Amino acid sequence: MPTYTAPDYVLKRPRTRIVCTLGPATATAERIEELIHAGMSVARLNLSHGKPIEHTESIALVRAAADKTGVAVAVLADLPGPKHRLGPAPEPDDDDPGIVLTVGQKFTLKDGGDDSTSDVAYVHPPGFVSSTPTGASVLIADGVIQLKVVEARRDELECEVTVGGKILSDKAVSAPGHASRISYLTVETARALEEAATEHVDYVGISYIRSAADVRLVRDFFAARDFHPQLIAKIELAEAMEDLNAIIDASDGVMVARGDLGVELPVALVPGSQKKIIRRANHVGKVVITATQMMESMIKSPVPTRAEVTDIANAILDGTDAIMLSGETSMGEFPIEATSTMAEVALEAEKLLDREEIANRRRKGAQGLDSAIADAAVSTADRVDAKVILAFTESGSTAERVAGFRPGVPVVVITPDTAVGRGLALRWGVIVITAPRPNSIDEMFSQGSQVALDSGLAKLRERAVAVIGVPIGVHGSTNLLRVIDLPEPAQAN
Repeated sequence: MPTYTAPDYVLKRPRTRIVCTLGPATATAERIEELIHAGMSVARLNLSHGKPIEHTESIALVRAAADKTGVAVAVLADLPGPKHRLGPAPEPDDDDPGIVLTVGQKFTLKDGGDDSTSDVAYVHPPGFVSSTPTGASVLIADGVIQLKVVEARRDELECEVTVGGKILSDKAVSAPGHASRISYLTVETARALEEAATEHVDYVGISYIRSAADVRLVRDFFAARDFHPQLIAKIELAEAMEDLNAIIDASDGVMVARGDLGVELPVALVPGSQKKIIRRANHVGKVVITATQMMESMIKSPVPTRAEVTDIANAILDGTDAIMLSGETSMGEFPIEATSTMAEVALEAEKLLDREEIANRRRKGAQGLDSAIADAAVSTADRVDAKVILAFTESGSTAERVAGFRPGVPVVVITPDTAVGRGLALRWGVIVITAPRPNSIDEMFSQGSQVALDSGLAKLRERAVAVIGVPIGVHGSTNLLRVIDLPEPAQAN
């Protein structure tokens, strides 16, 4: 008889999922395996940086590491989005400092064009100049450099430098409060979309989303190629906050992208925006990732600041499903330490979580029999002292519904499809076991009993709660709940 279980370090990791951004610091098979052992559930790739061949190699390494460790690790690919960036600029070196702007200096921005000079920089793709009026503030590299538009002309912006700094190639350019008018499908973004489809990534992060229409555009792009990844809307523009409900409804999940959001909005509004995004996602049962600068100090330090630790805990207490590391794991000196420390903080924060409060948010937005069964499974597990909830699923929807009600015990997903397991990698509290498709209800319950016992999550004479959809094999139907006294009779000796 086969044994169905997950690695011990997976069974003991926090229920809050951890997303790690891959980069030079984590570009090897050994490093990626270490990240999985430390707590990584999702590997993130930023398609704005690096070459396609590098992305392909990273995805192959992640999937090989997932197979080797037996963990359902997903790949999240971030799109460039309709972001304006500076064109080529001279690279500074020991002999040449490059282009350095000083406060009070006049500086001109133009659409398209050639290399930047000490007087002029070019912005790609075209469209930034026409959408930015006189008096607007212009931020370069997320506000490291700041300009004021003195005069907006038809083909250029005459600016005055208010915060100086060094001009570098490809740095982001934005004018908070003034929306870009370019299509979401820029040449760069379309290329990244094709790459994501070719590699069959599990999640796609829709960067710099402006409205629900951008989500639909991306979904249609993939549908035309018979590819259906889960779409994560990254909330980082003021416009996105204005269309928040529609964006979340149109997406499969959402990310609180606090870096750019803190540039677009007054920084004092970011904490409240974070809470609003998380609550709305909880309400409709969509996954939510809290991201950016969560352990920024660990890029250079082996220990986090106390403020960072508190930030992580508060995001978890707010109801986030996942927390994300960016520079900490992509280019930091302590990527494994950052991941393991985040996991430790999450475990402690989860002890303080008001599960009922978050479950009530979901109840207010949940409709239908399948959600009622999922809610009942969580309540029943509490009342009968069950040690685990077993979710049999062919699409992932059963587990998604159960996780939304924040159960007090692990949700073990039993599925025959490894892709379904990866698609649940962002779901709070879910542990994935890949097992053959059972041929009957009785066989299903017997298999679930074996999983619960083999994993050590439950013992003989303890209880598990099982939720399934009947008939077996029909996607998206959760309609049966059963309390199992372990073991099932078929296993009794």
